[in-house]
Amino acid sequence: MLNEKFINPVGKSIPRIDGRGLVTGETKYTSDMSFPNMLFAKMLRSPHPHARIISIDTSKAEKLPGVKAVITAKDTLNIKFGSNEFFFPHTVDQLPLEGEKVRYIGDEVGAVAAVNEETAEAALKLIDVKYEILPSVFKASEAMKPDAPQIHGHVRNNIALILPVNFGNPDRALKESDYVREDVFECQSAVHACMETHVCIGQWETASNKITLWVSHQAPFKIREAMAKCLKMDLNDIRVIKMPTGGGFGGKLEMLPMDFSACLLSKKAGGMPVKICYTREEEFLASRRKHSMQYKLKSGVKKDGTLMAITGEVIADGGAYCSYGPTVLAAAIMRIFMVYDLKNIRMTGYRVYTNTPICGAIRGFGGVQSGFAVESHMDLLAKGIGMDPIEFRLKNITRPNMVTINKMQISSNGLKECIHSAATASDWGKKRGKQKGICRGIGIGIAADVMGSKMYKSHESAGAIIKIEEDCSVYLFTGAADTGQGSNTALSQIAAQELGINFMRINCKAADTEITPFDTGSFASRVTFISGNAALLAARDAKSQILEVVSKEYKTTADDLDISAENIVRKADSSAVLSFEKAIELCYSFNYGKQIIGRGSFNPKTTPVDFRTGEGHVSSTYSYEAQIAEVEVDKNTGRVKIIKIWDAHDVGRAINPSSVESQIEGALTMGLGYTFFEDLFLKDGKITNCNFSGYRVPRSTDIPETETILIETNDPQGPFGAKGMGEAALLPTAAAIANAIEDAVGIRLKELPFTPDKVLKALKNKDIS
Repeated sequence: MLNEKFINPVGKSIPRIDGRGLVTGETKYTSDMSFPNMLFAKMLRSPHPHARIISIDTSKAEKLPGVKAVITAKDTLNIKFGSNEFFFPHTVDQLPLEGEKVRYIGDEVGAVAAVNEETAEAALKLIDVKYEILPSVFKASEAMKPDAPQIHGHVRNNIALILPVNFGNPDRALKESDYVREDVFECQSAVHACMETHVCIGQWETASNKITLWVSHQAPFKIREAMAKCLKMDLNDIRVIKMPTGGGFGGKLEMLPMDFSACLLSKKAGGMPVKICYTREEEFLASRRKHSMQYKLKSGVKKDGTLMAITGEVIADGGAYCSYGPTVLAAAIMRIFMVYDLKNIRMTGYRVYTNTPICGAIRGFGGVQSGFAVESHMDLLAKGIGMDPIEFRLKNITRPNMVTINKMQISSNGLKECIHSAATASDWGKKRGKQKGICRGIGIGIAADVMGSKMYKSHESAGAIIKIEEDCSVYLFTGAADTGQGSNTALSQIAAQELGINFMRINCKAADTEITPFDTGSFASRVTFISGNAALLAARDAKSQILEVVSKEYKTTADDLDISAENIVRKADSSAVLSFEKAIELCYSFNYGKQIIGRGSFNPKTTPVDFRTGEGHVSSTYSYEAQIAEVEVDKNTGRVKIIKIWDAHDVGRAINPSSVESQIEGALTMGLGYTFFEDLFLKDGKITNCNFSGYRVPRSTDIPETETILIETNDPQGPFGAKGMGEAALLPTAAAIANAIEDAVGIRLKELPFTPDKVLKALKNKDIS
């Protein structure tokens, strides 16, 4: 018997499909999997930040009992891979295994597969690699100098990318401004800190010459594409099965050398499956990390608060290879167009190579760094003209149904409502500037985010298939990757709502490149909006097929019918014609024999960004939020206590309110970690705090009271009005807290993270001045 509370599921906090398995421990992750004769592999890594490889001798390792395969660059086709090939082909710069030169400590030069991990580790020590040590450079500012060591031969001054953005006449606008100020902000590097490290199992079936890769990942179709390129294979010869994923946050968006190596080792070992699981130290060292950035801004305003012009420069330290760096830099610069109605702007971004671990995608995708810089800067501009920060923002923000100067087409926009809602909930007017006596303050930051972007391929499409069986069970096939955000549940809710059936009928099969339709992946807050629309269209197609059969049987037209609450109904009076179950029985009856298979494909109406200018409509719609933090500063210890955070978020429509709130709270927690704790320490190119004893993340005791306010603007293009919202909540967190600290004790922090010693130093300098 189906529970009626699961009828019309959109807008309800439906329990997650995978929830029971997760909390009981029944869910099997890649690391839990085992196959007969499975081998275990380890990667051979460079101990040097920059060196030329003279020779590699693997003979001793190959003779070690228990070793089944050893690979180096000579076993590969030496084809490079990267993540921004469509727009920036020159940034495709990494080999699956390096054979001539290594560029950071941890660079992969080989791999060993053996009967157990201990044997594989022992074999690595037997591989003799002779290096010629080369000069290294570890800071972007040094790497950009003409006499710096050149890390890659195809670029000058180690600058992988220069990104110019120029609109209007900012120089003239600055001259016409009543108040002009300059600020420099420093943003540190950080890691994803997923509970589950990178892990995969690769098997190269020698009989069929086909590959299967079981992997913890966010974009199975992308990893398949990179693998096929590097192995010169057809896409249909590679099957990628996304396993349950214990966190991704952007760190599991690419093929890594470990994925490639597991499959190639399997081939060399005669088709035995090969598992590679990173240690926590390897996760820090050799996966991906956040770009550290220096963000310079110079802006001008009128006395009435009109934002006249913004100019500046962003320098992003990208590490040894490009990864997603070019588009991270683009996002760090161009997010401002979604938030503020600008007429004059000139920004230049530099993505710089250094001999340090690779920087790539991480939740926020450049927006955390820019959010801290821009929103701190906006508060300082408001202060300079004696204007309330909220009043200043309300005067300059974007609005619904407008086109920005760089051709972003904004439809629904709840930013104004978000600001008002957060201000009201936090009692902004009663607290701002009125709690200095008790060292308390309140601050705001605002942000916007995309719903996907055409930055990876020429299209941004997602597909879905709905198959309805004779017993009325419904299968949703989607290529979208649920990495913990609950997308399988949300997509199933969308499908059930459109079909007019009980949510419990839906069985979701996701992210298997051999059986599910293509999907770009889980990133850029795209799944609910783009994959959700594909699921809706597939359900609509299936529904139309059912209604066509019923209309023939009952001598009416399909347009006169609908499906609602498990019944076929007449639109005119909502009277029931027959039940859903009887309708499916009719479809499969002798007279019709109609199999119900609905198909949906959705490609958002966007335009590629012209990276020579920054012009382009990158997303079909945008989500917005306002975040307010109240803090208390201890002047004796330098510690900052968060009293409460209010987050008002334009979500379009909340498909599953509980999941939406959880996503916002999770993002806030990451934002707090980045603001106060997380920082990678590097010495001569080596990470010195590559575990959780030295790398601090928020604990449960660090999480303050939060209040989430959902603003529903019902986006005209979203599935049932929904938008994505997985990333935006951590974009303004650091700035809101920085602005609150200044309100509390009058100091301005411009360098992350906000450690007690930095607070004390700022307080001391304030007292001296």
